[in-house]
Amino acid sequence: MSSFKHRYQKVLTLLFVVIATSIITSAVFLAFTDTKKEAQPASPPKQGAIDYQPSVQQAAFSFGSDSSWENAIINVNKKVAPAVVYIDTERTVKANPMIPDFFREFFGPGFFDYYGEREYKQQGTGSGFIIRPDGYVVTNYHVIENADKITVNLRGGKKYDAKVVGSDKKYDLAILKINEKNLPYLEMGDSDALQIGQWVVAFGNPYGLHETVTIGIISALNRSLSNTKEEGYLIQTDAAINPGNSGGPLVDLDGKVIGINEAILSNAQNIGFAIPIKLLEDNLDALINEGKITHKESTTPWLGIYMQDVNEDLALYFNLPFKTGVYVYRVIEGSPAAKAGLRPQDYITRINQEEIKSGEELAAKIQKMKIGDKVSLLVWRDRAFKKIDVVLEAKPED
Repeated sequence: MSSFKHRYQKVLTLLFVVIATSIITSAVFLAFTDTKKEAQPASPPKQGAIDYQPSVQQAAFSFGSDSSWENAIINVNKKVAPAVVYIDTERTVKANPMIPDFFREFFGPGFFDYYGEREYKQQGTGSGFIIRPDGYVVTNYHVIENADKITVNLRGGKKYDAKVVGSDKKYDLAILKINEKNLPYLEMGDSDALQIGQWVVAFGNPYGLHETVTIGIISALNRSLSNTKEEGYLIQTDAAINPGNSGGPLVDLDGKVIGINEAILSNAQNIGFAIPIKLLEDNLDALINEGKITHKESTTPWLGIYMQDVNEDLALYFNLPFKTGVYVYRVIEGSPAAKAGLRPQDYITRINQEEIKSGEELAAKIQKMKIGDKVSLLVWRDRAFKKIDVVLEAKPED
């Protein structure tokens, strides 16, 4: 027993010595390593060596002393907004109930003489911008078309009655004049130098929301609204344009006007169009001094109606004595058809004694004729046929 106890004490003593030795060795090693690192001097640079620093290229645009994107748009707004105006219009509209002959038979004589064409006042709104300090304002023709009263509202609430100095329906341009001086006005930019992808800012009065600013880019150039397959002159942008924006300025990041907001595609998102400012600059003197732009005379003949095809179902429903032809649902005021006495709700069945099967066929026959030609139309009206002669005129370019 004494021998076992003695041997156990030797083992514990040996284990203690091993642990203590390991701890002391580790401490000495660490101390030596740190001292060596601290004592090692920094290597001097080699002769001719360059201290390389990676170059940093800024990805943002530079907008002068204050180069932030946010402040760039704010600065454009400060420069442009004081010269943007909001236009209120009032026009007299005539409404003609489109009642087919079939339904007229259910009403007494003279009923539609009393409940026929009615007049009412229609309110409209749009945008514009001042181009001269003496009160000349640019907007779209369709904003002020047939307006009986035009009111220009300046930023801050001042209102002025405006008169139309000049207008052009084809280019959708109008110049207004208000009686005021020393007004803020906008500088025109260079729309010929525009590039796809360039940032632009749109100003206007969408849905009556004054002082609205939206941003976007030039999405495309030389667009046409009448035929998307043909080259036109309009600027396409994805800057939000809505009803009420018409006539407002589209500007670059220098605050210069490069376009006049005109239209949108109603069945799409962020597809808007603007008239290039160069078109206005080229015709500004004519609009102010002559009140109009003189265009080349059209060589295309026209009738001046809106129509739809007559088919068997329509003929059966309205008990018509024919199964083909066209139904006239609108006659354009001042057109050859209007001058000849053609009316809405007339049916055209023949032209120059030839049967008409569709509106497309009627239009094709008119296109083959010449300005000044007289055409004879067989028309169904008031349950009877009658002949109406129409003298074709040049189709307006707009």
